[in-house]
Amino acid sequence: MTITYVLQVLHAMEDGKIQDATYIKDLEGELHKAFRRVRRRVLRLRSRAQYEIGEMDWAKVSATSGHMEEFTKYCSLIRNFNMADCEGLPGIESFLKEGFKVDDMIDRADKIASLETVSAAAYSPMALGFGILDGFAILPKVKVDNKKFHSMDMAYIHTLIEDLENYQKEVRKLTAALDEIGKKAREEADCLNDLHDYFVDGIGDLKAILEEKGEDWNRYSQCEKMQIARAIQVAQLITILFPHLLNDKGEVSEESERAIEKAKRALSFRDA
Repeated sequence: MTITYVLQVLHAMEDGKIQDATYIKDLEGELHKAFRRVRRRVLRLRSRAQYEIGEMDWAKVSATSGHMEEFTKYCSLIRNFNMADCEGLPGIESFLKEGFKVDDMIDRADKIASLETVSAAAYSPMALGFGILDGFAILPKVKVDNKKFHSMDMAYIHTLIEDLENYQKEVRKLTAALDEIGKKAREEADCLNDLHDYFVDGIGDLKAILEEKGEDWNRYSQCEKMQIARAIQVAQLITILFPHLLNDKGEVSEESERAIEKAKRALSFRDA
């Protein structure tokens, strides 16, 4: 029997439409099986979401490990930076309109690059999320009493209806949240993996331009400025994707949702 069916029976008993308690011979046993099915479903969803978070974390490590340090080193060498020269480049103008500043982005990139050497507590919002869902499968307890049920104790039946309806509500909320976490973690990982490829190539372009033209932004061609702007854009997107996916309540944070959508939009302007 499902919890929904048990609730239908309990409501009918409360309304006087069913007056035979043997309608469900073993209420405790039936609900035990239903609760077991729910626990298994929740654990499957949690395992799947944790796997996606793990893949997302590996994408974070891959996108930033060594690359951020190299990127900030080369970027800090350039003099007379003027991102306004890049107006009109799809995706870049949105950063300019939002008040994007290269120095602020480089500061965030530096923090990410130095995570291995600084105190973990200093940048805990940026720390990786390994095992973050280990305690994320707590379901409410429902006390089932066959004796009170079979004695047609209406006060107990009323309480049981409330408890089961609350249980259903919490289960639906939890399963939807776990499903959303897995979905968003997968989307973020996909963005990070694509950005990683662009980032590696962008750093290579940045290094080559510095070696050939020197450190003065004004000496670069428009094409070279665009190449550098693209690398900066990718670095910016990686830095905003790096913080925790979840908020303190264990839900996908609004900040993460905005960052994922921003990265997806920016990537839509690019092809291989």
